[in-house]
Amino acid sequence: MKKQFKRLGLTFVSMVLSASMMAACAKTENSGSNASATPNGSTAPVAEANPYQEHMDISVAFWDIDGMAAQFDKDPIFQDVMKKFNISIKPVNITWDDYQQKIQMWAASGQLPDIFAIDAIGTDYQRKWISQGVVKALPSEMATKYPNLSKYFEAPDIKALSVGGKYYNVPRKMYPSVDWSALDRLVVYRWDLAQKAGITKEPETWEEFQAMLKAIVDKDPEGKKITGLTSSTTKMIGGLFWLYGNPAATSDGSGVDFKWIKEDGKFVPAVFSKQALPALKNMKNMYTSNLIDPDIAQTKPDLAYDKFMSGKAGALLMAGFTNIDIQLYQKRWKNTNPNDDMMKNIKVLKPLVGPDGQRNHSVFKTYWSESYFSAQISDKKLDRIMRLYDYILSPEGKDLLTYGIKDKDYKIENGKKVPIGEDKGNKYPASGFLKTLVTYNSYETVKIDNPSIQNMQIRQAAVDYIDWILKNTKVPDYNINLTYMSTPAKDKFTVMDHDDLLKVMLSKDPVEKVWGDIVNGYKAKGLDKMIEEINAKAKE
Repeated sequence: MKKQFKRLGLTFVSMVLSASMMAACAKTENSGSNASATPNGSTAPVAEANPYQEHMDISVAFWDIDGMAAQFDKDPIFQDVMKKFNISIKPVNITWDDYQQKIQMWAASGQLPDIFAIDAIGTDYQRKWISQGVVKALPSEMATKYPNLSKYFEAPDIKALSVGGKYYNVPRKMYPSVDWSALDRLVVYRWDLAQKAGITKEPETWEEFQAMLKAIVDKDPEGKKITGLTSSTTKMIGGLFWLYGNPAATSDGSGVDFKWIKEDGKFVPAVFSKQALPALKNMKNMYTSNLIDPDIAQTKPDLAYDKFMSGKAGALLMAGFTNIDIQLYQKRWKNTNPNDDMMKNIKVLKPLVGPDGQRNHSVFKTYWSESYFSAQISDKKLDRIMRLYDYILSPEGKDLLTYGIKDKDYKIENGKKVPIGEDKGNKYPASGFLKTLVTYNSYETVKIDNPSIQNMQIRQAAVDYIDWILKNTKVPDYNINLTYMSTPAKDKFTVMDHDDLLKVMLSKDPVEKVWGDIVNGYKAKGLDKMIEEINAKAKE
């Protein structure tokens, strides 16, 4: 673990004395007055002391931030924002494999960075951070000083996250509604290899999808001992396999976002529904038929992207069209195939028709993960961070970090932003980090004039995909209030369904036995008690 978290404790005595003298005839800051007496008895506003006069180092733990930090000095927009707020970002690296463990360890040892990113809402350790004063509450009054941030908290599912009337994090909003969750679990497949294997129709059912994978694996058009479906991370696999008849069981991998459905007259977590077994059998059949990468349990993002793009996997489960653009096109296709349209060789799988005749997609919250702030930071530093967050959420900040500099990188024509010259992507390589530090707003990238997705063919595919989703798919029935509901047993309960799916997939025992053992294990951890408590509280 890195040694970090420099803290500057600069004081400006002259500034304080000057400010005190100016305020001598005025009301105190807490009174809300910014006026002082003039010779004729009237009042005139007193200029607010520069809130950015003191330079601050702000340590930030964010996924793979070390790689982003190498771009900080190369990005003039990033540098301008740093100067505007008189801050320096000190990176504290976490990865997708270790972020949960590292942050919990830092919290326990009092070594948290000033800002850290994690998906902890609803977890027992998040409740302890709040009750034990490990994380700092946001200022109670935000509307005056941070109007954009205040407005951000008006969204219903974010507003509901207050604890005792206070907020302890800033959720990263992604979508305007859960329909857009479909963007979070995409299956891309090698249409060029499917065609070489004799497939002429894009799959629409699970049976057709499996037949396509079988043809690719059996024919192995490029002689690379190709496998079937792989995944960028194992946490994603539930977002696909539960869609076979049990879509409400899809989970974001946090362990606490499990959804509740009504079955046989009572509420139960969808993952333990009667529909779980058919979904698991479908998955296991795909695995034993060599339609799933045999090494999927050891998958890593770069390994999976390489395997798919090099023709060693026929399909890939991944997140978002932005990743298709960055990870598949820019990093792996663009340089070796500069004149070839990648999207003619790769297709995005539309949600398949399930055994109930419905097309379902994975469903999560409208936000994913949160920014937390160490309780050890001062109110001054929290104010600086809140001002930064407010700016990033402002129309000015969003446009700057998304489109670049007006009249240099883009112009307004007929109410739309039109790029000027080359795409800004390579000119501002760190701007995206600032934006995602606060909010993902993934849906805003799926616009034909938004340059976040640089490749125009991928951008158009994204626009067409979400349009198709909104018109042709069904969101499963579940009660989101029960996901947020707190009871003694539920507060300690987690469901790591991706781990359970891997156990079923890899075991040599029958699916019924493996799943029965898994359910009994959850019962030993209080599953029945939690269901009893939730149903009793739901009646209230």
